[in-house]
Amino acid sequence: MISRVHVRLRWLRRKLSRTHLAARFLGVTPPPGDSEQGGLILIQLDGLSREQFDHALRSRKLPFLSRMIRKGHFKAEDFYSGIPSTTPAVQAELFYHRRTAVPAFQFLHRETRQIFKMYEAESSRIMEEKIAAESPEPLLRGAHSYSNIYLAGATESRYCAQDLSVDTLIQRLHPLKTVILCLAHIVRLIRMLGLALLEVGFALFDLVKGLYEKRDFWKELSFVPARITICILVREAIRFRALLDLERGVRVIHANFLGYDEQAHRRGPTSMFAHWTLKGIDRAIRDIQRAAVRSPYREYEMIVYSDHGQEETEPYERRFQRPVEEAIAEVFASGPAAGHALWSSRTAAPLGGTLGRWLSLLKLETPATQKADADQIVLTAMGPLGHLYLPHPLDETAIRRYARELVAKAGIPLVLLPARGGEAAAFNARGGWVLPRDFEEVVGPHHRFASEVAEDLVALAGHPDAGDFILSAWSPTGKPLTFPLENGAHAGPGYQETRGFVLLPERIDRWHHERDPENDRPIRGATLHRIVRHFLDEDPVLAGTMRTGEASAPATLRVATYNVHSCVGLDGRVRPDRIARIINSLAPDLIGLQEIDVHRPRSGGLDQAHEIARRLDMEHVFHSMLEEHDERYGIAILSRHPFELVKKGLLTPPSKRPWREARGAIWIKVRVPDFPQPIHFVVTHFGLGRDERKRQAEILLGPEWLGGIPADEPVILGGDFNSGRRSVVWQRLAGSLAEAQAQFAGQRPRSTFPSMKPLVGLDHVFLSPHFRVREVLVPDSPMTVRASDHLPLLVELTPPTDKA
Repeated sequence: MISRVHVRLRWLRRKLSRTHLAARFLGVTPPPGDSEQGGLILIQLDGLSREQFDHALRSRKLPFLSRMIRKGHFKAEDFYSGIPSTTPAVQAELFYHRRTAVPAFQFLHRETRQIFKMYEAESSRIMEEKIAAESPEPLLRGAHSYSNIYLAGATESRYCAQDLSVDTLIQRLHPLKTVILCLAHIVRLIRMLGLALLEVGFALFDLVKGLYEKRDFWKELSFVPARITICILVREAIRFRALLDLERGVRVIHANFLGYDEQAHRRGPTSMFAHWTLKGIDRAIRDIQRAAVRSPYREYEMIVYSDHGQEETEPYERRFQRPVEEAIAEVFASGPAAGHALWSSRTAAPLGGTLGRWLSLLKLETPATQKADADQIVLTAMGPLGHLYLPHPLDETAIRRYARELVAKAGIPLVLLPARGGEAAAFNARGGWVLPRDFEEVVGPHHRFASEVAEDLVALAGHPDAGDFILSAWSPTGKPLTFPLENGAHAGPGYQETRGFVLLPERIDRWHHERDPENDRPIRGATLHRIVRHFLDEDPVLAGTMRTGEASAPATLRVATYNVHSCVGLDGRVRPDRIARIINSLAPDLIGLQEIDVHRPRSGGLDQAHEIARRLDMEHVFHSMLEEHDERYGIAILSRHPFELVKKGLLTPPSKRPWREARGAIWIKVRVPDFPQPIHFVVTHFGLGRDERKRQAEILLGPEWLGGIPADEPVILGGDFNSGRRSVVWQRLAGSLAEAQAQFAGQRPRSTFPSMKPLVGLDHVFLSPHFRVREVLVPDSPMTVRASDHLPLLVELTPPTDKA
């Protein structure tokens, strides 16, 4: 009854939602039926380092993500950006499995002598064609992509670098539909207007601060509309587009939220204003996740990650009281490079980054790609990583002399020379070094990703479009510099800029740690590429975590019980594959299932026990407690280890009363690696009446069942007992066997029913003294809440002599 009402309320809520009505207006219709292929939503929080992410969780700037982590749905891990630590490089590695695909956000494309800025449509298109020609199939083929550098095979994209030409934006503009949708979302628009006014206030504060620091007035003022566009309008547009995609059942969605990164560039990564933008991003992620849970067509998982972090930086010009171009020109005023003018893309285009892109679009201009003169020394330095290109080759002695003078006279913290034979020369204030051998002298002794950074710095120095001198503003002994006027920066090898984060759903995270051959190294773009590819390409259940054919962890046994409600979820859908996914995420060695249908029309005529066991590659046994013609209904045991069936049968027969069904049990004997004796595992499902449950408990404890097992042999009893912890039945069972949750000191006993708001514990695991409880898990992720009216209960056991 509860589940039917919940299904109806969910259906009504969805039909009346603004997104559903907007989707109908736009002609978006979900596919018929439902798909067994799992969907994936990839959310990128641009520029948020792991340190600032953790701070935002503690300061409640990310309340939804914080709650999802606390509930165990997400596992937070470090994400290593690679070098350069910029979005174009990270996304190339994620989308195409290609490391160090670009040498910087801005660089000289040697083949055409054009200055490439990776936010420009032409630059990103040319580089993507080159990357795609040398890489396997793009990760987003058939997906929808929002606010990314590359399209990566997406069938639909918005706000990506290649979309942001004025012609493309005008072609996609539908004025009438836009007006109607704005009226339909008038409350959200009013809120957006309030946020925009607040952002204007922040921007004016920055403007006054900039004037006090003697910055250019018009340049400061020009940032205001671009900030509003990026931090509010684009964020809300991405959110709305993602919600429409979920309505139409798009399998893969990748969305990049830019607001924090832009605010951090301007105000610093630790600033209150930058962290303020995270609240809006968190709300957008919350709305997308909730819509994914309600999707009528597909089961979705979500991965949230940041591509890189930012360093708190000091602009070069502020520290040395002159622009970096002037200092570099002074170095090259003598010697074999004398006589060549220095051309800097920074002075030719003072507004860079995403803000520059959006300012150009707000003026209805598409930025023109700049071309450098072949007889000039060219400097590209959009951020703390720059490249110097010489018009003519110089001998080794001159190159090294200039490198040392760039450090000594121009104050460049680190200079790299092009790599040769897998090594790269590096120069800083402490002397000359060779990478990767002298890594600690170059980057510092305490870097979290030491070996990876050393490898990537050499790869960067070997890139065909890298400069003759690679300039880095990173120094491990002082506050990092940056070449533009910004307070936060990224691109180099710093501690914060290379350390992002990734939130993996539990079952995907477990697969990564137990099956990925490189799981002892940090997650980076290439790792995440493999994880996503595995999820999308493999069977949707086996894409999880089951360690098929492998032994358990030493002296560890994972046992679960789960009332699956005939695989009918609170959304009204019959999904054995969803139940199998959940079991897969738990990775049990043994599991007892209750309310299993076999060949019943109400559940599609499937043999649910066989179907779930097949998907998990587990052995199984089923016992029927109701039979009508070919239809059966009962309980089952699934095991990852071979077992011997000892007994299955009824505890009490059916009654004439309609709610008094027959109740029974299954008893197997299984040998588990690292456990000294075979284990008796008994699974049951007790009735609804108090008197019948008492009788069932006495029979189960009697000599024909558990009472006949010798005291020195280990026993596990699990099931749905329809009895809470204060009941007579629970007390009777707990008097003979220890209840697992009562034996676990790590947490209070968890309830399992009803799944949407667990109030009572009906499902239990009882143990003989041969076990110690190591962990108790009652997962309440969005999927487990809607898959059945019960939550699963899992206990991890070890022998009592195991001190692990």
